[in-house]
Amino acid sequence: MEMKEFYYEDGIRVSLFNLDHQSVSYHYHHTVSDMIYCAKGAIDIELPDLQKIYHIVEGQTFQIPSCIKHRFANGMSVGERSRYILLQLGSFDIEFASNSSQLEKSLQNIHKVNEPSKAVYIEDRKSDILNVAAQFSNKKPDVLDAEEVGDVVAGLRCFVKNGVEAEFPGLELETA
Repeated sequence: MEMKEFYYEDGIRVSLFNLDHQSVSYHYHHTVSDMIYCAKGAIDIELPDLQKIYHIVEGQTFQIPSCIKHRFANGMSVGERSRYILLQLGSFDIEFASNSSQLEKSLQNIHKVNEPSKAVYIEDRKSDILNVAAQFSNKKPDVLDAEEVGDVVAGLRCFVKNGVEAEFPGLELETA
């Protein structure tokens, strides 16, 4: 797994992940939600609190509310890589779950749900996100290659296109 974190200004954080078959540990955020755009391959989004695994493919977006334990895994066959763009709005925070093996076991018999692209909640940041996309189009960050920059710009534009200018609605769940 390769994480490239390259933008965090004015409450907008953008990262790119190239996934092999290692996963980020289960974690959650208190103040931000994760919005992802699948740029290449397929991503499995494991949500043990909801007892669901969502499978999204290239071009689709998905958003995880704050306080929900989750991790992202490569949804392709072994040897095939996937890529996703992560967008977070607000003050970044992260808490790693201490019981990852137990959470992983809780999802062993869960079937993946193939969900179509859903709206993402981008607050009132549409113009800010478009400005970041324009900035990357004009001058690529040093840590990204040309293909990755294209994927980031496409992802940010997709967040805006599918974005609802409101905060993510709360969920009535027992969380982290």
